[in-house]
Amino acid sequence: MGGRVWSRALEAHRGGLLEPAALDITAGHDERLWAERLGGVLLETGSIRLGGHARVEALPGFDEGAWWVQDAAAALPARLLGDVKGLAIADLCASPGGKTALLAASGARVTAVELSPERADRLRSNLARLKLPADIVVADAKTFGSERTFDAVLLDAPCSATGTIRRHPDILRLRRPSDIARLAEQQWRLLDRAWRLVRPGGRLVYATCSLEPEEGEGQIARLLGSGAPLVREPIVPGEAGIRSAWITAEGALRTVPSETPGLRMPAGGHASGQVPPGMDGFYAARVRLAAT
Repeated sequence: MGGRVWSRALEAHRGGLLEPAALDITAGHDERLWAERLGGVLLETGSIRLGGHARVEALPGFDEGAWWVQDAAAALPARLLGDVKGLAIADLCASPGGKTALLAASGARVTAVELSPERADRLRSNLARLKLPADIVVADAKTFGSERTFDAVLLDAPCSATGTIRRHPDILRLRRPSDIARLAEQQWRLLDRAWRLVRPGGRLVYATCSLEPEEGEGQIARLLGSGAPLVREPIVPGEAGIRSAWITAEGALRTVPSETPGLRMPAGGHASGQVPPGMDGFYAARVRLAAT
């Protein structure tokens, strides 16, 4: 396959990358109810997968703000923070807001940091529809300063997005190999700032929607080798519906487009239990700051 960027990681998953992407949504509450109302299936990970591609704005629950569009894999980094009710959490590089929404719907007090004023406006609009609160800050997360630290920080860093080629095939034409190195350096600067915002004993989750190890595994290896007072907090099979096959030897999450989450509940048009295949390629790792 041609293209300006084509790596061994992409080659390894080329079959899944050629499949059409399913439509996944995250419900702020009552996942089973909304799976039934929308004729979808409730996945083990907590997302709802729909079989068709109807106009999103015309679906039941959209106007009420009951749910938002979010790939099943994209919802997992926020779920890795566990029970966040009452916790102060910083969501860095937050727009369009799916992770902010999931954290806020779960009861967290979210500070959403976004560099672009236009993207921050989009985030604000999305949260208004969902009737979910968050403190939105327009700032560069690489230099974001706060008078306080946070119970947890979520960094879904800008990346090559090679895990989303099913949805955005133009990535193959627009991305260049040099972009990976440039983005990796930007990710490192974000990551090196992110851990410093975590309170002692708090958690940091780092994620990218990239299949490239330089943007995932390499970043966490660099962080843990930097002398920062951090330790891995491995992901456990079954946590947030995560299968053991998605967990790396180091205890991080690695989803690939050829994988499909299992069913929690069939409903509607998929009562037979057939689930539209695939999910975005994501990497996510969880670390904890030393308590003292």
